[in-house]
Amino acid sequence: MNKTKPKGSDATKNMPKISQNSVMCTDFGSRKICNQNKSKIVAIPKIALDNLGSSSSEVKVELVQERDQKFIKLTPKGEKN
Repeated sequence: MNKTKPKGSDATKNMPKISQNSVMCTDFGSRKICNQNKSKIVAIPKIALDNLGSSSSEVKVELVQERDQKFIKLTPKGEKN
């Protein structure tokens, strides 16, 4: 039997199914922060945006501060949290 690698990312096809109350965190690795004029730019992997489940080309960006954690939250624009 000849096994061939399936098209697409194995990482997304083999992701576990989660329930509504579960929290899942996917690590997309370290990213370099680049300067562009007076802004800072971080490249986001295409697979990360695909996993948002939206075809929107805009996202809402929020800084979330919970207890001792700080992180950036991306939400497809026009969708509820």
